[in-house]
Amino acid sequence: MNRSRLTEQSDVASGPDGPITVLSGYVHPTRGPVTCPAAPLVAGWLHERGFASRIGAGGILPAGRGGRLFATTYIDLDGAVVGIAVIAPARQEAVAAEAVRVWSATVRTRRLIVCASEPACGPTPVVPSQPLNRLAPSAGGAGQAECPRAAATWAAVRQYEARGDTVLVLGGGGFAPAGPAAQQAGRVRVADAAGAQALRSVDPERLSFVQHPCSPVEEVAEILGVLRARFPLLRGQHPDQWCYRSSDRRRAVRAVAESSDLVLVSAGSAVAASIRSGTFVAFNGLNALRPEEIAAAATIGVIAPLRAAEGAGDATDAVVGAIGGLGPVSVAYHRTVTEVATDVLARTPRRP
Repeated sequence: MNRSRLTEQSDVASGPDGPITVLSGYVHPTRGPVTCPAAPLVAGWLHERGFASRIGAGGILPAGRGGRLFATTYIDLDGAVVGIAVIAPARQEAVAAEAVRVWSATVRTRRLIVCASEPACGPTPVVPSQPLNRLAPSAGGAGQAECPRAAATWAAVRQYEARGDTVLVLGGGGFAPAGPAAQQAGRVRVADAAGAQALRSVDPERLSFVQHPCSPVEEVAEILGVLRARFPLLRGQHPDQWCYRSSDRRRAVRAVAESSDLVLVSAGSAVAASIRSGTFVAFNGLNALRPEEIAAAATIGVIAPLRAAEGAGDATDAVVGAIGGLGPVSVAYHRTVTEVATDVLARTPRRP
């Protein structure tokens, strides 16, 4: 790539009052068609500095004067020509030249590792108060009915309640109980080991437990260790019914962070607080990605879905595409999936 890299400038026809144009592609006089996937990054950089610009496809650039093209191009591994190109009127030539210089300095061969494990579950009530088959969509029942492990959990809760037990709902995942109804129904949320240690006013002979769906399994196991030491007669949910989605997500994020020089996460995400390794950068849109951060990163992690704000669309593909315009890129998709093998004894050959 470096041997094919070419930085140049040339006169093009442009009106003196025309805007700065960041090219998404154009036809080079000797190299032919050039694609410029990083155009949104360059336009965002100009916007952040107060310079108005537009993104446009140049095609065959008209010869003439009044404007100047600044460009860096290189030949990618597949033979395609990729570049960064900006046209500016004479009065803004220095701005265009600086934009191309700054972003050309980020061009290098790099890796992108996309964390593709399923994100943690969305909002769900702790336990429905009516039978599962009567849940209204507004209560979150439709979402729960689609998750067999959540459905099994709620069924277990009713089974334990029917035998007169207080049900301990373990883990800090998902969402907190909505009001006092859970307590009145004989259910107690135990979010962590400290909560398990502080548990009082329960009958130690009539206690059962379930995992709150979307609570990390490792956290539930820690809570359960405290409870079993305090309440030896505790009974509860079989681990086959536990949900590993949050644990898988956490492990996948950690693996991506440990392998990356820079990790992009959604704005407002709590991921960085839960993972100690890695340099995390909040993604606030393509226009906010800074070239000095990208330039030094040989491996960039992307925690998908990547959103600039709550409720915004997933920008993962847009980011991968834009960074793909900053040098040859290898994109690896990483996911962690735990599969539970049930009925192990039934499938294990028995010796006579």
